[in-house]
Amino acid sequence: MSSTCRHVFHGSDNENIEVLQGSEFDVRSELGRAKAVGSQYAVRHVKISSYEDMTDQQALEVVRMYANEFRTDPATATIVKHTKQRADRKASHQHYHAYFPEVMSNGKILDSSFSKIREEKIARIAEIDFGHAPVVGKHNASVIKDLEKSGQKSYADTIRKNTPSLDPKEAPDSSYSEKQFRRSKVRGINLNEVRQTLKDLRISSESFGQMIEQLDDMGLHIKKGDKANTYIIVTHDKHILGSANRLFNMKKQEFSQQYEFHMNGQNTKREPVHGLQHVTSEAKKSPEKSAQSVSADSSANTRHDQTRPSEPRKPAPAPVIGGHVHADLAKDASQTTDAMSADEKMAVNSQNSDRIQARQTIQQALASQEEFHKKLAELEQKFMACWRHIKPEPFPDEKDRNPIIVREKHENRLRPLRNKYHEEKALWFNGSSTRKALSEFNDALKNLRYDFKNLDILNNDDHFNYSLNHMADLYVSGRERTRKEWAEDLSVQSYIKAKKDFSELFDYIKETQNTELLQTALTNPVYALQKMKDMKEFQQKQTATMYKNTGPAVRLSRDI
Repeated sequence: MSSTCRHVFHGSDNENIEVLQGSEFDVRSELGRAKAVGSQYAVRHVKISSYEDMTDQQALEVVRMYANEFRTDPATATIVKHTKQRADRKASHQHYHAYFPEVMSNGKILDSSFSKIREEKIARIAEIDFGHAPVVGKHNASVIKDLEKSGQKSYADTIRKNTPSLDPKEAPDSSYSEKQFRRSKVRGINLNEVRQTLKDLRISSESFGQMIEQLDDMGLHIKKGDKANTYIIVTHDKHILGSANRLFNMKKQEFSQQYEFHMNGQNTKREPVHGLQHVTSEAKKSPEKSAQSVSADSSANTRHDQTRPSEPRKPAPAPVIGGHVHADLAKDASQTTDAMSADEKMAVNSQNSDRIQARQTIQQALASQEEFHKKLAELEQKFMACWRHIKPEPFPDEKDRNPIIVREKHENRLRPLRNKYHEEKALWFNGSSTRKALSEFNDALKNLRYDFKNLDILNNDDHFNYSLNHMADLYVSGRERTRKEWAEDLSVQSYIKAKKDFSELFDYIKETQNTELLQTALTNPVYALQKMKDMKEFQQKQTATMYKNTGPAVRLSRDI
């Protein structure tokens, strides 16, 4: 415990350390309480970290969720906030540490059954509530079952939708264990930075072989692991860093196959990976078949070139792109006649060619615009899907919260029924119609929840007007209270903030027609938002520089 306390409360690799709740003394004092009851552990250390920025209030909400899950008091937790730049320079610079006493105030030991699954459940719920990008956890299948069992079906459905496979064999594993991380840190090796460097190396390398060879320059090399088809990365002094395929962010089978190709002297050249790439479902399901089919096609093409003479290649047919075409461009092409001279025929053919080219250009532009708006709609649908668990905003229309308009609606419904009753009552021998009109009026009062036993709403105009005013105010105050309760919910506050950021990003993409930013937003909206802010900041600086360089405006004056 002493080593973790030193890091959490005094770690020199942190830019800033802020204690939000409790103290180091509180944590260390738990050691005595644990010894008194014979508990093996004194405190439970929980790290709260996300790729996106998290507010202190959200971190406290996660602590509350953890305490509720493990049936302890959140007020007894010690919470510390760290500010430290991540290895990839993109993830949030802040994370939190929480200490929970293992010995609770009632003398019982803190529950720890299925803690990994329950902790992942808390993380998945927090991601949904805070609008963070979904993470595929190792125990997502178990988390979904637990949520469904406890009646939290909306969370379970959202996690299932964001989980590519619920097969335990395909569940992700960490690149290295906590023990490996601590051991490497003692040796002066930051595994987070190593992992990021290896990812960058994979992106920049033209072949798998080149990627492996460059490891030597980093003082690292590949070694076969104890299990079949398993490889690890070790330093030259034989210190194990972790799984090779996980550190390179590759599938285990893919890495094993490529490494064997490299060791056998086979060609492992590939196109460099640039950013996020879309992979077909067939390639995901069977990487071996993909590699074999590419190899077979290459050899077949080689044999074809050797055994057949070269033939003139036929021009590829022009692509037919759907869309509306201007009427002038859609007309039939001009025809040449035998009476035309060679120059005239050439001019007609040139005109036809220009017409076809213009038609295709317009069609391509329209198709591109249609695709842009389709992806824009997809982006909006993805955002709404992430927040579908949020209750709809109650009474969003201001008219529903305006007492004058509410009163007018009630009066428009009640006054005609009231007048009808008096009209029927004024007629002779009209008892059944009068009773029917009275019943309709009373039903309307009941539906609107008018309950004034001491008022004669039916016959007294002052009482009727008073009831309308009173109920309009009552309706509006109740609706405002409902809206306030909705807005105070932490998940709603996260949604409102995310909605504001998304609207800014959405409007910017729509206005600038920036297809690259749109594609980024579809895969990583948080990064796209930051990119948009950088673009806006750059544009503002350019504008400021432009105005600065223009000099003072010319002033005109005249003497009178």
